[in-house]
Amino acid sequence: MLLFGSVTLLIVGLFSETNAASSCGQKKAIAQQFIAHGYRTLAGSWPWHGAMFIRMQRSSAYACGVTILTEQFVITAAHCTIDPTERQRLPASRVFIKIGVSNLDAPEKHAQQHDVDKIIRHEGYDDVSFEDDIALMKLYTEITYSNRVQPICLWHGDKSLQKIVNQIGYIAGWGLDENYGLPKDLNEATMPIVSRKDCIDSDPDHYSKVMHGTKTFCAGYRNGTSAGPGDSGGGMFLRIGNHWVLRGIVSNGKTDPNTLKIVSSSYLVLMDAAYYIDWIRSHVTIMTTIDIDEEPVEVPVPSSPSGGQENLLGIGTCGTDAYPLGTPEELKGSLHQYPWLAVIEHLNINNRVLEDVCHGVLIHPRFLVTAAHCVQRRRLSTIRSVRLNDYRLDTVNDIFEIDGKTIRTTSERIPVVGVSVHNDYNNPKFANNIALVKLDTPTDMTPICLPTKGALLPANKLLSIVGWKKNDRPEKHLIRNVVQITDFNSCKRKYTETKIDLDSTGGQVCSTYNHADDDDHCSHYMGAAPFQYVRNGPREGRYFLAAISSFGHANCKREDFPDVFTNVVHYSDWIYDKVKQNE
Repeated sequence: MLLFGSVTLLIVGLFSETNAASSCGQKKAIAQQFIAHGYRTLAGSWPWHGAMFIRMQRSSAYACGVTILTEQFVITAAHCTIDPTERQRLPASRVFIKIGVSNLDAPEKHAQQHDVDKIIRHEGYDDVSFEDDIALMKLYTEITYSNRVQPICLWHGDKSLQKIVNQIGYIAGWGLDENYGLPKDLNEATMPIVSRKDCIDSDPDHYSKVMHGTKTFCAGYRNGTSAGPGDSGGGMFLRIGNHWVLRGIVSNGKTDPNTLKIVSSSYLVLMDAAYYIDWIRSHVTIMTTIDIDEEPVEVPVPSSPSGGQENLLGIGTCGTDAYPLGTPEELKGSLHQYPWLAVIEHLNINNRVLEDVCHGVLIHPRFLVTAAHCVQRRRLSTIRSVRLNDYRLDTVNDIFEIDGKTIRTTSERIPVVGVSVHNDYNNPKFANNIALVKLDTPTDMTPICLPTKGALLPANKLLSIVGWKKNDRPEKHLIRNVVQITDFNSCKRKYTETKIDLDSTGGQVCSTYNHADDDDHCSHYMGAAPFQYVRNGPREGRYFLAAISSFGHANCKREDFPDVFTNVVHYSDWIYDKVKQNE
């Protein structure tokens, strides 16, 4: 894959491993990192992407990418099933696939290898024009789904290319890099889908020969990011709601006639998987599809007269997301991404040292929301200040090298001058666990948006939790996880067994997230970690605060006990009144 330009990775969190099968197009192990034109990915980031190998006389060689459709079928480009030296159709016996891998050279415990029983090339495939460049492979043995191995969803519904023009697609592969070497690690890149007219107009002589009506489409920035030899056969994936969907199959790119190298400033041509859905169905009986009844990017919500999304405190600059509309949360960097995140500091009365106790979430230049238990006076300490713009709690200044530039993160400490705890805190036990903290001076940091009164937690949307874990690890860096809302009544029944009566009036919600910091550690977040989501407007996305962490089972390995969060919108009136009375 031609990935020009340097990029720095920042790994923030990874889901714990489970072996449960799931519905199509959902990631179970998510690597969170900085994003650029192209970047290395980790096992599980694209669990439906695999590698095709060709057996030689004494060895085997990587050939192309494949995408998992079902337990027994994968899809690729037809030209990948042609012997590259003899130009003959490969027999199935010479082909095998590997899935659940990120590094082609290193053994991985999640990897699976499957021989191919049958290759089904499209009957219209033309190896000169690349028309109908699509093929299915039926495997001898069934794929076992896991966190690192999942099927993709197939398109079902409106197939119009116009619906997806300008949308961002994601491709992954082990294709040759900018130095024309085969990378060991799986790479990934983002590409916008372009119109047929723009594609052909960029080079009519070339694209008029390899574009075949509604069977194909083009994608690319024409800026150095492109697919290279070896990326063929891999998919282009679009995110629709909570699912990833296969829309394209990498077919061909423009090559320099003198060097035979890919012209990275040209567009990539892909077979439109949506066009071939009936052909796929004719060979694969069990399909993994979802209805496509919406745009790949979320439909904008109604906006306020000021142009920003409606929010409780009317702050027009709240929650700004610097990433393009529709960028999945797991592909965003964490540095400077959440400026509203703060640390509540208590002063130890004995040694006069400031201690990190809980999270605070900036909702106004002078106010933060936190958990009530985080601001109560303790036997040996009392709340003194908050710290904003931190990334690693174990360092004073965080220094990063990103794209050749040195970036320093210096935290801002502001004294606390007032605390307001909800009058009904701990009635019933652990309920109404919310408080406001007032700062001595306003901060310039961006606050998060608050939902308006009566808003509901967004359905069918991935929410995230971000903050610092309570553990003994020497490095205390920011960690982000996807949060899944669970059934409240089941959660309530579970906690009743431990003599804790959850609040049934709406003040609490139950959710699960990954407690494992790595293979050897398991821990909860510090109190009041924000549980947030992005709401897209006409021009930009904004983060909204859904809830803050309250408590969980003392043994974080007890997966049968979801964590309990304070539902912030339930306290909209209380927050609004307190802020307006004291601002």
